[in-house]
Amino acid sequence: MYDASEIGLDWQGSLQTLSEVPSKSCSYLSIDGKIKTHTGKARCRLTIEDTLVDGTFGKLNWAKRSVGTEDDSQDVLVKKPVEQIQGMQEAIIQWMCYNSLKKYKLSQHCPKVYDLFTYKNNYWFTMEPVYSAPIFEVYLQSLPYWKQSHPSNGIAILKILAQIAMCCSILESDIGFNHRDLKPDNILIKHTDIKSHSVILGDLQISVSPSPTAVLVDFGFACLGPGTRPWIESGGQILSPLDSCPKVGRDLFIIFVFLLWREDVRASLTPEHLQFFKESLHLTKDRWSKMMSMTRNPKEWIYMLITDKEFHCPALDSQVWLSTCSTAFPEVVSIKVQLSSKIVVKS
Repeated sequence: MYDASEIGLDWQGSLQTLSEVPSKSCSYLSIDGKIKTHTGKARCRLTIEDTLVDGTFGKLNWAKRSVGTEDDSQDVLVKKPVEQIQGMQEAIIQWMCYNSLKKYKLSQHCPKVYDLFTYKNNYWFTMEPVYSAPIFEVYLQSLPYWKQSHPSNGIAILKILAQIAMCCSILESDIGFNHRDLKPDNILIKHTDIKSHSVILGDLQISVSPSPTAVLVDFGFACLGPGTRPWIESGGQILSPLDSCPKVGRDLFIIFVFLLWREDVRASLTPEHLQFFKESLHLTKDRWSKMMSMTRNPKEWIYMLITDKEFHCPALDSQVWLSTCSTAFPEVVSIKVQLSSKIVVKS
């Protein structure tokens, strides 16, 4: 049972009742600068400050949030989703992703949502800021041997992708999640937060060797499934409401194509790493040639593929790919089978 009163929405229910969310009342920002529940009870004080970004995904502002005195205020980000038809849904999906990852002690991979509220007839939500975290592409460009065919580049990319796959595996199985827009600029890299990343899934212990922490952001196209019709989705009128969720391998497919389409990424990989990435995609020669011949961003081509009702990519199922990666690059990912008190390395 989920209780969204935690973020100021009057909804309690299960995954199967998420379709009720749009009809529920949420908090609002009053003229005295307080976020209040739909019944008028104050949740916190919010002071919206500078605009950080005003782009295609929506508007993002810095803000101060205080529950007690102003001296106890904390920095937060405030987002107004561009697709207001499903702005409430975006906040709920991000909130559920954070809580799902938190159960596995992986909450650092998703910003926490604090409040969902209306302001000037629009949906907004506050969330935890992510400091010292450039987008994936900018992080790659900071690598010492970038644009040179060097093994450290491929290893760095694999470590980030393994973290993403670990999170996707949990979210897909736990809440039927697909991000549906997992391109490099929707992944932040906390380059000062370098550590090992591990999780226990059933009888498997999956570990990624020490690396900067990857954070999933922008859930404006995400959905929770399963079946031919998602329980809940964001994305306005752009994606079909009949786009089943999750689809096998969809999220990893998106990030792999966006990365391999980039000439600087291919130039930075050794032949061994480039071949591994190409084989992971399982593209036909015709589709690979078409992707490589594109002179513009392949976004439309990718979306056309992944929204096809027949799309599936079993090789990029999160757990399957992690297993493949652990076999090819055990220095990046290790998977151990826990048998009672014994731990056996999976080959």
